Amino acid sequence: MKKVVFLTLFTLAGMSLTAQNSSKSVFEIGPHGGWSNTKIYVDKFHTRTHWGYFAGIFGRVYFDKGLYLEPAIDYVHKEVVIERAVNDTKLRNSSVDIPVLVGMKFLDFPLVGVRGYVGPVASFLLKPIEIDLRHKNDDPSRIVTSDKTMFYLRAGLGADIWLASLDINYEFGLKKFGPEMSIPQTMNITLGFRVFSKNRP
Repeated sequence: MKKVVFLTLFTLAGMSLTAQNSSKSVFEIGPHGGWSNTKIYVDKFHTRTHWGYFAGIFGRVYFDKGLYLEPAIDYVHKEVVIERAVNDTKLRNSSVDIPVLVGMKFLDFPLVGVRGYVGPVASFLLKPIEIDLRHKNDDPSRIVTSDKTMFYLRAGLGADIWLASLDINYEFGLKKFGPEMSIPQTMNITLGFRVFSKNRP
């Protein structure tokens, strides 16, 4: 958790300094949240996606020619269902995620704008995921534990309509979730609201 706090403060401080040094910057901040659909494959089991959710705060600094930097901090809950012969098992993952995105607004009208962006996401699990991989109850115990820190690459598109922002993006894990588990893949749908905006002359 100390790493999360340090990285968040470092990112916000960097945004503030960058905005101050830019002669035409625009700083925005607000809450956002949404839904996610995650794919994680487990060796020798069938899995199916399950909707998750997230909520947090984002900031955005615009520079010249539509270029912008957007960090955020989010509480994220993801689920994947492992299909079994008797009872299915839900693989639950709760984390604090810190994306740092670089984007470009390529359509900019008075009340509507369209953006594209890409960047890394650091994900800190609140606790490791433990999965029972036994096929039968009398099998020897096989418990798999995930890593506590994950990293993703995120890319997507966003539309700004007045004070609201609607985003659709895709995340691809940069490593496996854990032994006998695949690299996670997630689609996110985000709705945010810009509650504070400051223009620098």
